[in-house]
Amino acid sequence: MQKHTLFLCAVMVCPLFLHAQNATTYYKCVTENGTIFSQFPCKDNATAYTINTVSGINTAPAQDYTKELNALERERIVLDLQAELRSNNNKLAIIKRKKDRAEYNQQQRLNRILDDEDKKLISKDITKQLKIINKEHKKQTTEIEKRIKKLEKKIASFQ
Repeated sequence: MQKHTLFLCAVMVCPLFLHAQNATTYYKCVTENGTIFSQFPCKDNATAYTINTVSGINTAPAQDYTKELNALERERIVLDLQAELRSNNNKLAIIKRKKDRAEYNQQQRLNRILDDEDKKLISKDITKQLKIINKEHKKQTTEIEKRIKKLEKKIASFQ
């Protein structure tokens, strides 16, 4: 019986020690300069106020947010990778436009009024320039396409 009473007392008293209340008093004084709040009374007409605080351990339910944080981090990484993928796709489109423009400019050289001998020379130069343009275009596009494939693999691994 004595053990039971001691246990009951411990169960009833321990929470009181854990959640002991503290009272803090502060004073409000109205002066010519304005209202002053202080922990000490400033004049005879000071109004006392009391704040009751609960000190102790307030425990929140124990949760592990690691999964949620990892999911958010993966989502951020995927969004960054998708933005980089869009950027590389835009670079490909720009490179293709530049190539098309360069090819068009080379073809326009033939449309000028020239004699047959000049047309042959220009035609050889144009084919040479087109080979250079196509070689450069292929080099740039393969480089960007490799990056795009890497990004797509990374995105697939995070999803």
